[in-house]
This record gives sequence, C-alpha cells and structure tokens, in this order.
Amino acid sequence: MDLQLSGRRALVTGSSSGIGEGIARTLAAEGARVVVHGRNRERAEKVAAEIQAAGVAIGDLSTDEGAASVHAEAVAALGGPIEILINNAGGSSTGNTTKTPIEIDLPDWISNYHANMLGSVRLCRLSVPDMVAARFGRVINVSSAVAVQPNNMGADYSGAKSALNNFTVSLAGSLKGVGVTVNTVSPGIIAVDGLLRFGRGKYGNPDLTIEEVTHKLAADGAFDLPPAGRLGTPQDLAIIICTLASPLSGFVTGANYRVDGGQVRSLN
Repeated sequence: MDLQLSGRRALVTGSSSGIGEGIARTLAAEGARVVVHGRNRERAEKVAAEIQAAGVAIGDLSTDEGAASVHAEAVAALGGPIEILINNAGGSSTGNTTKTPIEIDLPDWISNYHANMLGSVRLCRLSVPDMVAARFGRVINVSSAVAVQPNNMGADYSGAKSALNNFTVSLAGSLKGVGVTVNTVSPGIIAVDGLLRFGRGKYGNPDLTIEEVTHKLAADGAFDLPPAGRLGTPQDLAIIICTLASPLSGFVTGANYRVDGGQVRSLN
C-alpha cells in the first residue's frame, strides 16, 4: 500500500537513537522528508546522513527557548512548515525505578513532566497553527504502556505520560474539521541498544544478542515477556506511526494505539 508520504515534511523528536531513530528511518524509507532531532549533534548527523534526511535540529525541548530553536531549525531544513510531528523525545531520565511515588523528589517530578509532557506541548503550540492553516497535519505523541498500567515505581515518568495521553485527546477534540489529527502510540518494553548494552554488562558477555539478553532478563524477573512472546522493536512502532502519519488516516484521531505485544491487560 502506498501511504502517500512521499515529500511530506516530518520532524521526529528524539530520533538520534532508539525508538525515534527507527521511526525516522521508516518515514524516510516511505519517502518523507525527515528532520532528525537530538541533543548530540554528532549522533543526529550520523543518522541523518544514513537515511538521507532533510537535516537535523539540535536542542533541549524542556525549555521554551530550546523548543523554539528546534522548531525553527526543522522548518528551515524542510523548506516549509512541519506537516508531520512525531513527539518521541522523553524517557525516564531521572532513573527513579526503585523509588515509590512519595520517595521521588519534587524536582524529579517537574523534570519528567517537562521532558515527557511539556516538550510535546511546546512543539504543538509552534507547529499546529501552520497545520490548521494548510488544512493538513499529523501529530503523533509517543507515550508508554505505563501511562495506563503504571508500576509502583517510576511514577514521575508514568504520570507525565498519562498527562500526555490526556493532552492528545483534548487537542484532537479541539481540532474539528480542519484536517489535523492527533493520536498517541504507546509502546511496551522495546528492545533498543540501551537494553542490549545493559544486559551485556550485567551478564559480562559482550557477544550476547538482544534475544539472549531479553530472555535472560525475563528469566531473572526483570520483566515478564508479553503474550506476543518477545519484546517490541522500534520497527514495530514505526509501522503504526507511518500509518497514522499517512493522509489515508484522516478519520483516526484522539486514539491511543498500544504497541506492547499484549503487555497491558485491560480494555483500551
């Protein structure tokens, strides 16, 4: 199927590695003109060169100034307004995976909210008006399975992602009949390079594959494998995101697509 993405102007935040890199690569393969974003220029430019991206945008989205700079760089590289905005940047940067909600320091709550919620809000404020004027736009916010099925730990991260889900529905509802859709994609545990490095270090074997790391960690109780029997890959998310980014998906908005292999055991 032709997703009609050829020539479409796209910004993928947090795309110099991991999930975002996979999304950027797939969008580019579908013919979209992609801007790679990150905070490390060398890594971003490496990915951009490999996928023949339109350019890079470097900056921290947790501040108004940083978001404005990233938006301006992206528009300049694309030669026009952003048509497809993938808000993927974020992550549990505070590392509070062993603290209960009341043990997490307030600055960490604030930091995670800026990284995982307000960065997306900032870019939407900058990008959506142009989409409305053009009567076409796609906003896809990358959330997490823990937004709807939180753990006992890491509440600063899961809480921010829950807010992002709420924002998605509210923004979608406010954009009636203007050709702009807003959706969320919520991954479960994804097998990325960071997990591979962690597993190789934990087990003292630099030759382990991602499949071997996954099954060793699962056997040690680090997580349960979902019903799909494996962890997700960036490509699993990218396929759904490219479909939602397509002009063919104009009747899908305000939705949350779980890409978690069945990890979340509840109704959507």
